Amino acid sequence: MRALSGILLGAALTLALGSLVACDSASPVAPPGTVLTLSANPTRIASDGQSQVRVTAYRPNGTPVNEGTAILLSTTVGTIPGSVVTDRAGEAIALLRGNGDFGTATVTASLGGAESTTVEIQVGLSAGSITLQATPASVAETGGRVNLIATVRDDQGRALGGATVNFSTDVGQLDSEGGLVLTDSGGAARDVLRVVSADIDPIQGDNFQVQAEVGTGTGSLLSDSTTITIQRLPRADFTFGTNNLTVVFTDTSTGRPTRWQWDFGDGNTSTLQNPTHAYSAPGTYVVTLIASNSQGSDTISKFVSVSGQ
Repeated sequence: MRALSGILLGAALTLALGSLVACDSASPVAPPGTVLTLSANPTRIASDGQSQVRVTAYRPNGTPVNEGTAILLSTTVGTIPGSVVTDRAGEAIALLRGNGDFGTATVTASLGGAESTTVEIQVGLSAGSITLQATPASVAETGGRVNLIATVRDDQGRALGGATVNFSTDVGQLDSEGGLVLTDSGGAARDVLRVVSADIDPIQGDNFQVQAEVGTGTGSLLSDSTTITIQRLPRADFTFGTNNLTVVFTDTSTGRPTRWQWDFGDGNTSTLQNPTHAYSAPGTYVVTLIASNSQGSDTISKFVSVSGQ
């Protein structure tokens, strides 16, 4: 009997010790009334960014819950660990990671004995503006190259990296071939426009437009455009009106000339755009105009007859 009693007592002690070890290894249970707080930094991240989520758990008397207390986490956008455990200060940290989706992530922390709490994190920063610049802002009618920079900022005015920009034009060729271009960390997307004379020949005016668009992440588009001026060779021409020996000349040259050289055919000249000249004697004179700009020059001559009456 004594041997049997000893065996039974040993078994009971072993069972009790095993139960004690099992209890020690389980997560502590938070008491009723435990208060959870939740915060995130930053509260706005890119669609592939991350935010540090901090949760704290305190007993009703204001002291931290036991170290190792498990807190459950969930999110509506992105990914986050399903649970974390508190440290001695009653705090736990987890990372919310963007998975390419766009929207507001509602992160929820819950714990037995406590009311759940939430924090919101904007995932996928939304474009608020786009500005397009061209350097240089003009091309010769024989063709040229223009560097394009589209700067995208979010709705807080900060540079937005990773935004997709689409450049477009009806004249010339883009290095991007119309594909999407990502902004860098400074919010800038770059493209190059290449134009040849055959692209410009059909254009009647002296300029054309280049555009850039960016999506806001909510289905709408923001756009900006810039004007590229065509630097054409001048085509010299003029009209005139006579009044006795006085002639008023009017420059009608095209191609935006910036310099004019007149020869009135009597040994006198002028560099004015629209000069007036008084001849000393009646007669027919050959008047020549040379119109010039940075691209070159063009010359035209006309007969001008004056009389003393």
